[in-house]
Amino acid sequence: FDRQDDDIYVSVGIPFSLAALGGEIKVPTIDGELKLKIRSGTQSGTMMRLRDRGVPHLRGRGKGDQYVRINVTIPERLTREQKRAIEEMKAEGL
Repeated sequence: FDRQDDDIYVSVGIPFSLAALGGEIKVPTIDGELKLKIRSGTQSGTMMRLRDRGVPHLRGRGKGDQYVRINVTIPERLTREQKRAIEEMKAEGL
């Protein structure tokens, strides 16, 4: 975790397939894990805000927010099938 004032920042890596198709991941928070919905077409570097999941305010009520940076991980090695599927996507302009 990184902290700026009352806000918490965390980076999470997700596979290319999840970024393209969407789904759910578990994200660490200071209160434990939380399920986070990933929309199809999510780009690497996307920031998602989890309201009131940060550090409690010293004076007053409430908490800061938690921000989750999504990093799409690209596989280093692909099978022939995977390469063929990506080549097909490339040919279609995706």
